[in-house]
Amino acid sequence: MVLFSIIMIVFIIYKSLKWIWTDHKTHLRKLRFLPFEYFVVLLLTYIIILVGFGCMYAVIIVTGKPILVEAGQLVAGQFLQLLSTGMYFSAITMFSVGYGDITPIGIGRWIAIIEALIGYMLPIAFVMRSFLEMEEAYSIKKATIHTRTQSANRSRRYY
Repeated sequence: MVLFSIIMIVFIIYKSLKWIWTDHKTHLRKLRFLPFEYFVVLLLTYIIILVGFGCMYAVIIVTGKPILVEAGQLVAGQFLQLLSTGMYFSAITMFSVGYGDITPIGIGRWIAIIEALIGYMLPIAFVMRSFLEMEEAYSIKKATIHTRTQSANRSRRYY
């Protein structure tokens, strides 16, 4: 049951990120600055990953497998408290190296490593995608201007 829950959470994270990062070509309106939509996409991506990993931590703890230790004791409590602790730990792991107030143990260490890697690689992917899309937009604009110039020159020859 735990494995199925984790697989479903990973699947939901994957599908959500795929939907958000799908290229919709709406960014070609203004070519001078990064559109506001880019930052919304980055924010939604962070939220999806944070909530997904927080749920993963909570589901694993609910099944009785110890993966988080707080103040020297295993994290325990009601599901909402576990979800809150899992999301807090997820945010601290993704955005920094952690405060040390909650420590992963066992398989929780590997999950935290994967989340930290995603947290560190996400800004790099965002910047790379932004530059590639801006380059594509500029090349489309340049090709359009070149085509208009050529057609204007051709029409002048016949008069």
